[in-house]
Amino acid sequence: MPELSEIKIMSDFINHVTSIEKFFERIEKSPVSKVKTPLEVFNGGVFTIANAQSRGKELMLTLEMVGGDLHNSIQQKLLVSLGMSGNWIYMRKESANLEKVLKHAHLRFVTTHGNYLVLHDVRRFAKWRWDDNWNKGRGPCPLTEYDKFCENIKLQWKKHRAFKVPLNELLMNQTFFNGVGNYIRSESLYRTKINPFIIANMLNIKDLDNLLSTIHICFRDSYTLGGGQLRDWHNPYGTEGKSFKEWIKCYGLSTMNKVKDNTGRTFWYDPIWQEECKKLYY
Repeated sequence: MPELSEIKIMSDFINHVTSIEKFFERIEKSPVSKVKTPLEVFNGGVFTIANAQSRGKELMLTLEMVGGDLHNSIQQKLLVSLGMSGNWIYMRKESANLEKVLKHAHLRFVTTHGNYLVLHDVRRFAKWRWDDNWNKGRGPCPLTEYDKFCENIKLQWKKHRAFKVPLNELLMNQTFFNGVGNYIRSESLYRTKINPFIIANMLNIKDLDNLLSTIHICFRDSYTLGGGQLRDWHNPYGTEGKSFKEWIKCYGLSTMNKVKDNTGRTFWYDPIWQEECKKLYY
């Protein structure tokens, strides 16, 4: 957490904020942050956040210098990984909660008005670096690059050794399932009614197509409902998470079974697959 849907919502939110706050004067990190990326940008000049984009579990900010050459924009791109609990918050300088928020705001964009757009991360797993390209170790986005996402998997399904693992564990492999995390894998596998413990490359093409389309639909639904507002993450727009919780059919429910898999994560699944689960984990 956060997964693809939440990160796309956060990129939308950053774009919304930058429609209000046009100009920024500096980037800073909290005194306790251990990320070593230098944050001096454009030699201290004023800049804008031209846009924020998401791809799976990654977020990229394109920063653009204000002034200079009128015909050629000067840009730098910051690639951000949100970790387990990263979220973006906009705070005005006069807010009574400013100091409380800044305590866990480890990456801070300061506007020319003295307000803050910050990456809030209680667990401190978030990271960032200057990079013009997405991480090569992550596959296409299942939501916005669906055709490429399917092609990437189908080309390797019977060939790559990564697919010689139980299906529930494969879905956590970001090389192929970029953006999938714990709740989307549980919801997707539950809704397909496919044995989640089958060795992945033994899946037939019909079930594979069903799985890929279901993952896409689950991300679409989650994004539309305002994201998985569970535990550490809350929609930055302040959206109520009731509709999302009503959408959940498997993850975290007392009527479902759960097991700690070989990825070290707790997987929630339909009780009808208990005997199949025992063959792998007991």
